[in-house]
Amino acid sequence: MSDSEPLRGVVARVVSDREVILNKGTDHGLDAGEYVIIIDPDTQSITDPETGENLGGLKRIKAVLRVVESTAKLSLAKTFRTRRVRVSGGLGGAGFGNMFAEPKYETRVETLQLDPQAGLPISEEDSAISLNDPFEVVSAEEAEDTRTVTLWR
Repeated sequence: MSDSEPLRGVVARVVSDREVILNKGTDHGLDAGEYVIIIDPDTQSITDPETGENLGGLKRIKAVLRVVESTAKLSLAKTFRTRRVRVSGGLGGAGFGNMFAEPKYETRVETLQLDPQAGLPISEEDSAISLNDPFEVVSAEEAEDTRTVTLWR
């Protein structure tokens, strides 16, 4: 893998609401522990309305995943980010009586789901990630700080 160009490939299969198979593996330089971003392939170039110049486009990131297993030709990547959210109690809780209750927190895990009613495993139609979506390898810092379109639960 070149230092200037990240390794790129595509999603070969959506396995579950947290896992995908990537079409690259150790033969290509993709190893367990690496991070990948899944990119919306429909990202559009923006044209300057005044000059007609192509300004480029912004990548729309669908998900950030960590490679958990890698073979010669393919890799299994999984969501890994968690978020602690208040679900009740305190001033953020629902209802007046709950206002003075001790806040209750839960840890939510990022999923690949767009629809909160979707079950496990999810179909490709319900997934933020589709067959042939491109990916590229990113650093751990980029993986933690990248905003995505996926659901946390």
